[in-house]
Amino acid sequence: MRLVINNVVLFVGIFCLYLSFSPPINAAGGNNPLVAHACEKVKAKDLCVSSLMAEHASKSADLATLALISIKVASNNGTNTSFYIKKSLDTQKLEPAVEQNFQDCEDNYISATQQLDGAVSSLVSKNYKDTKMFLESAIDDAITCDNGLRKMPGNQLELPHRNIMFRQLCINALDVVLFLTTS
Repeated sequence: MRLVINNVVLFVGIFCLYLSFSPPINAAGGNNPLVAHACEKVKAKDLCVSSLMAEHASKSADLATLALISIKVASNNGTNTSFYIKKSLDTQKLEPAVEQNFQDCEDNYISATQQLDGAVSSLVSKNYKDTKMFLESAIDDAITCDNGLRKMPGNQLELPHRNIMFRQLCINALDVVLFLTTS
């Protein structure tokens, strides 16, 4: 028994020694340095970096592709939130005021995801002015939803949290596009 413990201690000691002399492991697995650079001036830097790095295509992306990925991340989040709203309206018994706010937010999310589709098209055609306009419109849709949610009872529901995340992803996408246009 003592021999087994000594061997385990020896193994752990050697392993720790190996780790202390080995080069640092990049936790993100070969991350693209442009991601950190693109997210440098974004307010929600950690969210920007983590959302971009979660996308496999970002590993070898240039700045324009990172801008496109950031819009697609926001769009996917918006689509998922739109599905959440629809499911909530279809399956939950909501108070009339809450239900109305959810319906209003559903309209906002339909508009926002259309705006993000426009942003993608504009970005692909390098029409950065329109890309910015579409992203700002999507942010406005999220703010409009948020304004209604703040007034409603039942603010403990998941939608306000989802809306904050969506708005921040849209702001991040706008910031990355602005960085692209000034680089």
